[in-house]
Amino acid sequence: MARIHTHYDNLKVARNAPPEVIRAAYKTLSQKYHPDRNPGSPEAIRIIQIINSAYEVLSDPVKRQEHDDWIAKTEEHGKDAAGWTASNFSDVRSSGKTNGKPHSHGHRSRRKRASKAAKLLEKARMMLDHFSRYLLRKG
Repeated sequence: MARIHTHYDNLKVARNAPPEVIRAAYKTLSQKYHPDRNPGSPEAIRIIQIINSAYEVLSDPVKRQEHDDWIAKTEEHGKDAAGWTASNFSDVRSSGKTNGKPHSHGHRSRRKRASKAAKLLEKARMMLDHFSRYLLRKG
């Protein structure tokens, strides 16, 4: 099953992050991608809009709880953000064919690369969380 992308991912914080860490992550990312620091960059504008939206939800306790409930409901039903379930793909996997063509056996290496990338991303998020806490203590 594909992992859903949440506001926590957008701010690069853990789901159990305290408000101080969320605020520090927001400040760090908004300074990095602020349109004044990236003049003429449509990518920076898009990213800052995503960051602002994520912070708006995660900084409000009621909206954050609604978001957490949505995450739990989505994970419980085994759906990703697009509404697909793992069972939608089980027939394709079990038949060994996709659209009448033989199934490619390169999927294992792709899965392994994706797994390594996910582990590295989780380590990076953990390091950012620790760094944010360090900055908060340092004042």
